[in-house]
Amino acid sequence: MNTLDVTVVLVALATLCTLIIIGLGFLPFPGRAISIWSGAFAAAMVSSYLLVAADVLESSLLRALAHGPILCAVALLWVGLRARRGVEPIFLVPTILVFCVLTAGLVLLADTEWYGLLYRIIFVVAAVGSVLSATELARVEKPLRGLVMPLVVAALGFAVLSISFVIDAVISALSGSLTRTEPSLLPLLPFNELVASVYLVCALVTLLALARGGDAKIRTRETVDFAAVAQERLDRAQAAGDRWWTLLDVRLDDPAELLEASSGRAFDRVTTRFAEDIRAIMPPEADIHGVSPTQVLVLLPRPDTAVRGLLSRLLERIATVTDQQAVPVRLSASIGVAAAPLADYDLGRLRASAADAAEHAQISGGDRWERAVFAS
Repeated sequence: MNTLDVTVVLVALATLCTLIIIGLGFLPFPGRAISIWSGAFAAAMVSSYLLVAADVLESSLLRALAHGPILCAVALLWVGLRARRGVEPIFLVPTILVFCVLTAGLVLLADTEWYGLLYRIIFVVAAVGSVLSATELARVEKPLRGLVMPLVVAALGFAVLSISFVIDAVISALSGSLTRTEPSLLPLLPFNELVASVYLVCALVTLLALARGGDAKIRTRETVDFAAVAQERLDRAQAAGDRWWTLLDVRLDDPAELLEASSGRAFDRVTTRFAEDIRAIMPPEADIHGVSPTQVLVLLPRPDTAVRGLLSRLLERIATVTDQQAVPVRLSASIGVAAAPLADYDLGRLRASAADAAEHAQISGGDRWERAVFAS
């Protein structure tokens, strides 16, 4: 198999992986992390097409230009993992700027003997990003550890490959031949492209799992935990004759319109603030469970008068427009309220009744709360 054949395989894989990560990851689950990962796959795809053009035209300049984006894509995976973990800063702009400068250097030195040295440097920089990705993956939640193993193995393998580049550079320096021209590195290209193909597939499997299945599994586990704890509290309240337990179904109004009017990152900030507002208003003894980023259940041990006061404060807080608000519109929520005694302290009936009341509040215009109606 010659260099062009390997490059064509890389083109096919990069294109397919980009379409999958966008179609099955970004579009159904838009967010800050998945948008960065989608950009990384797109950069790798562009690089693969540039490599084909370079082989056809026998252009060292195009080949040098192609190496920058695909190595930057490796570092962007780390940036996306930091975004998923919710830490700041995520170093998106500095990462892109570093690889832009290094890529420009590759193009300028493509026809000189210093090309080989700079190529090793940019490869090692990308490997550092790969090791940082493995470090971030080691921090994911325990239920997701099995899902991240493909990318962890690929990232560490890439780091080992970079070490071989460093060893080669040391040996070359000792022999007095550290500098190498771009044509002298051509025999390495098929191997590098095969490594890139494997890396892309491993990254796709892991990142798509994190974007889709991972969060879903966590939500399922949390739902079971919340249901068990909440039902136990209700059973004890019923046995003690405690009538002051209420289930709230709090829903952000017009989430589809908010998502359409904002970026994935801005929408994430809106839903984060929505959850924070609820936690700030509800008392410490309330059980709070996020069904989705735009829907939260609250099991509240408070008398009716206290519940009404909390609901008024919550609606007012959510509707308050701040200078740091991600989307410049007045937010609102709809709340369904179901009293435990009226549902015989059954969590299933409470959830269904509170959901009906919340939907009725949304249909009525939102920014309000409605009490659940129980059939006699």
